[in-house]
Amino acid sequence: MKGLWLVARREILVRGKSKSYLIGLLASAVLVVVVSLLPTFLGGDDTYKIAVTGTDAPVLAESVPEVGEAHGMKIEADEVDDAAAAKAAISDDKADIAIVDNKTVIADGEPDQGLLTVVEAVHQRVIAERQLVDAGADPDKVSDAMKVDTLKTEQVNGEDNTARQVIGYFLTIILFFMVMMPTMYVAMGVVEEKSSRIVEILLSSLRTWQLLGGKILGLGVLGFLNLAVPAGVGLIAATATGAIDYLPSGMGVTIVTALGWWVLGFAFYAAMAGSLGSLVSRQEDINSAIGPMTMLMVASYVVTSIYVWDPTATVSKVLSFIPPFSMLMMPVRAAVNDAAPWEQLLSAAVLAAAAVGMLSIGATIYKRSVMRIGSKVKLTEIFTKSA
Repeated sequence: MKGLWLVARREILVRGKSKSYLIGLLASAVLVVVVSLLPTFLGGDDTYKIAVTGTDAPVLAESVPEVGEAHGMKIEADEVDDAAAAKAAISDDKADIAIVDNKTVIADGEPDQGLLTVVEAVHQRVIAERQLVDAGADPDKVSDAMKVDTLKTEQVNGEDNTARQVIGYFLTIILFFMVMMPTMYVAMGVVEEKSSRIVEILLSSLRTWQLLGGKILGLGVLGFLNLAVPAGVGLIAATATGAIDYLPSGMGVTIVTALGWWVLGFAFYAAMAGSLGSLVSRQEDINSAIGPMTMLMVASYVVTSIYVWDPTATVSKVLSFIPPFSMLMMPVRAAVNDAAPWEQLLSAAVLAAAAVGMLSIGATIYKRSVMRIGSKVKLTEIFTKSA
């Protein structure tokens, strides 16, 4: 195990200290913070202000904010002296609308329909109460009878379903690219060591599984940090500014668990990249060597991108249990609350088993081909006879 950690440490120190990695990490963190703060800066002040005047002004000033709160709106109401003062409040941008004598609404342009609906509801209630009292009804009983709770809305497909699908879509993009980049480095590193023949020196004191495993572990740590640091900074910034309130409930947990899916997906693809990279001895042959892996990754991404908008479909549910598609599809289903905890655990276990199997196969391919310098080694040769 000591050899494994030595190789991993070398990869972390060499690539982790490179300017490109550090600049990329910093840029990712800054970008995530900016995106996290956008709702705060672009959302503006969502408080509506109204001016009221006339005999019913005290009642309106008290009732409109209460009804607005029941409708999910924050409304502040101020009493003014007369219609002229109400118009002045509109002109000076001190009020969004003004209510004059509970008969006329004054606004600069077309008033907000949601705000107008609240004002109209209060207007009708106040007028109805007055008419009932004038007809001889008990004022207290009339007032109590007019206080009716607003209807509650319950979405069949869960709250903020569109927002959840959008977040799931972006999770797909992020996981795809954040797995692809470090796996490419694994393949490039293997070919670099093989072409320079430094692998011969390394294997004089290390076992093949230690060299490949250490490379995967080291680059995996860097890749994980490249994903976890921006995600952590973004969640902290969003929590501090209140922007996290814009996320659907439970989405923070989904984002954090996406890190676990990245680990499993990276282990699977990195083992494949390292083994396929060991088949060639020149950097220009890397793309052709890892072509099958690239096609599998792209296919997984394309299919998930299509079904991210229909995560409850049968195809989506089936693929969420089939490696390596599950690395992208299951987080999408989790984002829209379509996957039960046991389903996520089962899918993770299957992907973990697939990753272990790929590591075993990859180690065999790497062991039998990494010392064969020159022409490309065929997979059929690897499994028909030992190197």
